[in-house]
Amino acid sequence: MFSTNHFIWLGLCAIFITGLLLAAIRFKFSFKLATYIVSGICIASELCKIFTHIDEIYDMEGNLDGGVLGAQYLPFHLCSILIFFILYLNVCKNEERLEKIKSFIVPIALLGGAMAMLIPTSGVNFLKPYAYQCFVYHAGIFWYGLYLIITKQVSLGLKSYKNNMLYLLGLLFIMIWVNSALQVYDTNFFYLVRPPMDNLPILNLNNGWFVYFISLVLIALTLFTALHLPFMILERRKTKKGEANS
Repeated sequence: MFSTNHFIWLGLCAIFITGLLLAAIRFKFSFKLATYIVSGICIASELCKIFTHIDEIYDMEGNLDGGVLGAQYLPFHLCSILIFFILYLNVCKNEERLEKIKSFIVPIALLGGAMAMLIPTSGVNFLKPYAYQCFVYHAGIFWYGLYLIITKQVSLGLKSYKNNMLYLLGLLFIMIWVNSALQVYDTNFFYLVRPPMDNLPILNLNNGWFVYFISLVLIALTLFTALHLPFMILERRKTKKGEANS
């Protein structure tokens, strides 16, 4: 899985993320500017994905009858869904809704972005545009998640943890139905049908689909909990300190 090209991509992503993060800190990017930047990355990524995966279709007589994007490339993967949330941040005026969206984006951006870069389902060929689309997009949302945390513009305490778990599980079961409805197109959104790659440890079909599904859900919940845990502990300590001082 970790080929030479893959390591090069990971190194380039690390440079991209670090450089953009240092620039955001050095020049004090506002939330609006940072959101514009990641929105631009999202739009460019989606356009690249669309126009590199359009398939020509033909009628019964063999004549060209148009072009269509394969259903498996629709933005229904967990990281792809963030595009809609991020774009909405640019126009959202409701502060409470804004906080909920940001707190949901961060764990998906960090965990999903990291996993996508470590398991590059679009390949690592430098001659293929969708490899650039995959790595740049996931590096971009990973940076945005870090930016929101470092600039303290997001809350990941107990309330956010409960909400995010509810949203994640809700999306998970919705995608079971979506994959079922689109099974003729061989979709695999949220990787609920099969693993993202062959021969992965734990995430494989060696012991059947139900074991794979349970393993996938448990890993997701464990990673979510691990990411929120330091913030929940800090929140609890602040609460206790406030109670002691009152």
